[in-house]
Amino acid sequence: MRQENSTRRYPDALPSLLKMLNEQSNARFDTDPLFINTLTDERLLENPILYINCDEQPNLEFPQEERDALRRYMEQGGFIYLDAGIKASFLGQDLGHSYAAWEERPEVKELFSKILPEKTFIPLGRDHDLFRTFFTGLPKNKDLEIQTEQKRLPETVLSFVEREKWPQATYSFVGIKVKGRLACVASPICAMGWGRDEFGAWIPPISFRVRESAENFDQNLKLASFSGGTYEVTREDGLKDIIYSENGQRPLWVQEPNGKWRIFKYYSGEEISNYAHAFYSRLGMNVFLYALLN
Repeated sequence: MRQENSTRRYPDALPSLLKMLNEQSNARFDTDPLFINTLTDERLLENPILYINCDEQPNLEFPQEERDALRRYMEQGGFIYLDAGIKASFLGQDLGHSYAAWEERPEVKELFSKILPEKTFIPLGRDHDLFRTFFTGLPKNKDLEIQTEQKRLPETVLSFVEREKWPQATYSFVGIKVKGRLACVASPICAMGWGRDEFGAWIPPISFRVRESAENFDQNLKLASFSGGTYEVTREDGLKDIIYSENGQRPLWVQEPNGKWRIFKYYSGEEISNYAHAFYSRLGMNVFLYALLN
């Protein structure tokens, strides 16, 4: 873990994930992460994984000696995980999640253009081994320690999650290979889904942004006014969606390639939050165990 006099947004996240790794796998992590203030710290080369939460960093501007240290770390087998290292342009300053058009943050792209100028980040496909290192598939309602049917994830939301939000339990990741090995990955923020409090309850609560359709949307949304911008994003199938946003550049509605219009809506509640935490924790475990095994 790198720390540079920054504010920790999710202080319980990484220790919670490392504890889960120890409990559910044969890996053994120190649940009190080692923090370093400079990438030239010699202890970096003694550890196989460097985790950086980009949201916690005041900047990603490193002097030449630290950039050289990062390159050497990757070349010698180290693995870098840049959490919150990519985002979608149409989300503006909102670092929440969406379903398309993620790309590395400009400061991440700039940093690695100086560390590995001969390399570029490439998307990880849904068939990548990282997504199946330990867990495969999405969490099941029955596995989430939810006691009553009313607390289970609603079927309408579950259907959206399975088909569109996290298809095949995958996520938006980009990565860089060094000497034929995946040595660095970057993702939208995952740490928000790892934390537990002293009583074992998930923190913080998480909502889902879901796309909905309804009768007459096609006609009504064509004529509706909006105060933000429009963003063309590329979907998994290569076709284009057009996102319409409100002030603050938060998604408002979308026109799909088939000409249909759909609106964004947030869903919250214990069952949704528990499901999201389960997904992000399983994803985090897959990343860390992939790093150890490769």
